[in-house]
Amino acid sequence: MKSAYFRNLSLQTKFILVTYLAVIILMLIIGITVTRMQRNIMMRDIERQGMILAESLAIPVINFLLYERLGFIEEGGLIDSYISEIFENKDIDLIYLTVLDEEGRVSAHNDFNEYGRLYNDDITINAIYSDSPLLQKYYDHAIGQEAIDFATPLSIGKKRWGTLKFGVSLEEVDNEIQATVLRVVIFTALLFLGGFIIITVLSRRFIRPITELARTMEVAGGDLVDIKVDTKDGGDEISLLGKSFNRMIERIRESNLEQQENHDKLLRFANAVERTGGDLLDVNVDMEGSDEITLLGKSFNRMMERIRQSNIELKQTHEKLLRSQKLASLGILASGVAHEINNPLGGMFNCIEMLDQMGDNRDFRQRYLKLLKDGLNRIENTVGKLLWMSRKEEKNPQPVSVKQALDDMYGFVEYRMKQRNIDYRAQVEASVSVMIDPYDLQQILINLIINAIQSMEKSGTLRINAYNHNPNVILEVSDTGKGIDEEELDKIFDPFYTTKHPGEGTGLGLWLTYEIIKHYDGDIAVRSKKGHGTTFSIMLHSAGY
Repeated sequence: MKSAYFRNLSLQTKFILVTYLAVIILMLIIGITVTRMQRNIMMRDIERQGMILAESLAIPVINFLLYERLGFIEEGGLIDSYISEIFENKDIDLIYLTVLDEEGRVSAHNDFNEYGRLYNDDITINAIYSDSPLLQKYYDHAIGQEAIDFATPLSIGKKRWGTLKFGVSLEEVDNEIQATVLRVVIFTALLFLGGFIIITVLSRRFIRPITELARTMEVAGGDLVDIKVDTKDGGDEISLLGKSFNRMIERIRESNLEQQENHDKLLRFANAVERTGGDLLDVNVDMEGSDEITLLGKSFNRMMERIRQSNIELKQTHEKLLRSQKLASLGILASGVAHEINNPLGGMFNCIEMLDQMGDNRDFRQRYLKLLKDGLNRIENTVGKLLWMSRKEEKNPQPVSVKQALDDMYGFVEYRMKQRNIDYRAQVEASVSVMIDPYDLQQILINLIINAIQSMEKSGTLRINAYNHNPNVILEVSDTGKGIDEEELDKIFDPFYTTKHPGEGTGLGLWLTYEIIKHYDGDIAVRSKKGHGTTFSIMLHSAGY
């Protein structure tokens, strides 16, 4: 109903209404912008003054605190006097001014009744834990006004004596903003009054001839292309408007003819593409002429030719990438195999060392010769696994006792643990078994145990627990070593990533362990805290399921 009423209004009335509405919106935007700019300027000025005040007050307060600690001045007296003197200064509208100790307890305040009070609000907590000057906005219920809290640490080097903290009222900002809003309203009212007269006069001068021209064109009726306005001789804007309208109608007639011709060409273009069928890359459009549609067809044919060439190049590049990836995999595999061989070699060196010391004992000699043979077999098996990544050599999963696997490989790491005074504790029941290739389980255990030993440089405890958690088995390897930084936990299973010293590791042990476990649809997780050790938790399928 309102929309129909507005449409029935005269052009002059619409011009006045729309112009006034535009002026109102413009003034609102200007008023809001000016108000916000004014507030932002004042806020930045207060924030700048507050930060300057905080930095300038911090130095003498630190000196006072230092003098108090050294016994040069009476505790609290000089700081209280200084705080009171600064608070009485009205250059900045302070709500309060206080000095807090390291725990947030008031050691000096402009209000002596606050002395000794412990502040534990969020703003104070943020302030006492901040290592740099800090400002925070808040609402002060005591004065019913927004305010800004400034805080700066009182510290010399790494020694922190406390926190200087004060609040600044924003009442002056709000009062100035209200005054600005009032001035904008008064200015807007005066502008409306003067604008009403100007807009009314202009509308009668310029809108009325346009309205008469519109009525003339409406009387012409019929199809738009048949309309022609009879313009009077003259050079004013209204006459020029009528002549321009007639020329526009003529261009519309010509444009309609061109559009019809282009439409026919586009239909021929679409039909040509549709008739090609088959693979899109075989499309070729034959069109004659030099207009835009013909140029479109030729550009389309060139584009299809470039796509065909790009596909050929893409296939060739893909083949090169496959070859490059195979070479990269071989490089990673070579490093991984070297790492796998290094573990049993360490055990074999341990056996040789023990044989050199106690080789006269026949039973002892037989035991360590067997371990040497097992180590050689393990190296032979490791070299034989070169196809594990390249050809995916078939594994031989079978029920394997976790306890037996631990016992088999203990001799390889016993000497290293004794060298570093490491206490070895294993709690594994004989019934705990997993479905896995025996060599893969030994590889997992060796990698994790060697990793744990290297993390404990002088002494520590190595714990290995395994228990059934149907249908799986949980295996945990824990150490009391130096631990892993939290930000590094997500990277430890990446190939070549290591935090060890040069020569102690290649960064492939945990990656190979991860790959083996994932091959058997298992899972591995790590918990660690810097300086408190690391625990690796492994989940593998139980042999009983």
